[in-house]
Amino acid sequence: MKKFKFILLFPAIVFFLNSNPLFAQETIGGKVSYEQIINYNLEGVFDDPRWDAYIADLPKTGKSYHTLYFSSQEAMYEEDPSKNKPMSRELRGAIMKANYSKKPQAVVKKIYYDFEANERVEQREFMTRNFLVSTELEQKKWRLTSNKKKVQDYVCLGAEIKVGTEIITAWFTSEIPVAAGPDNYFGLPGLILGLEKNGEVFLLATSIDLTPPEKSDLNTLDKGQKLSLEKFEKIAAEKIEEYQKMMEARKKNKTKG
Repeated sequence: MKKFKFILLFPAIVFFLNSNPLFAQETIGGKVSYEQIINYNLEGVFDDPRWDAYIADLPKTGKSYHTLYFSSQEAMYEEDPSKNKPMSRELRGAIMKANYSKKPQAVVKKIYYDFEANERVEQREFMTRNFLVSTELEQKKWRLTSNKKKVQDYVCLGAEIKVGTEIITAWFTSEIPVAAGPDNYFGLPGLILGLEKNGEVFLLATSIDLTPPEKSDLNTLDKGQKLSLEKFEKIAAEKIEEYQKMMEARKKNKTKG
């Protein structure tokens, strides 16, 4: 596969990056800890006053913590279970009820980036099975802005991208010249340290350590069936259809009973 390339929109930034000696360093790497705001989206799930009363005292949002290990060639993004606190029984129960009638969804557990091979691998858990879904890295259509923001001790530049109806703003620093970032956000001329959605911060770096990580930290994917996105989506569609048929059969049996 062809090597991942940047598409830069501002000539000044191109000049800066080409003249910056940091880009020539092959030993650059480190670890970033992120805090993410999660919206539980419980309001309006059921048109029932009893549901509104049930969730009235429950938190509307929560936090999760993640770690990004990175070098100039690869990166690993995963949840940090040591920092994530368990949900209350009431909140866990509300989320389960809210999602009971929805289709099964794959949960992304880890994301591995190989910039040299131009590959991204997601470790997805779907209906108790583990899959490693491989895709090519595709350059996102970032629009660089003139805005600046300080995250930890780093001056960051802003870049925007439209995702559906939402505007995502990434704050990246050219002081750490790698294309990595948290979750599904990457491909900028500097490490992404913060993300906003329609102007509201939802993910932010809480600590940055530039000690190069061990090779073992850069790929901690668990064992699983590795396949393309197309093949995974086909398997998922078949399993969802089986699930829906099973749920319909259960409803019919309850009605008869």
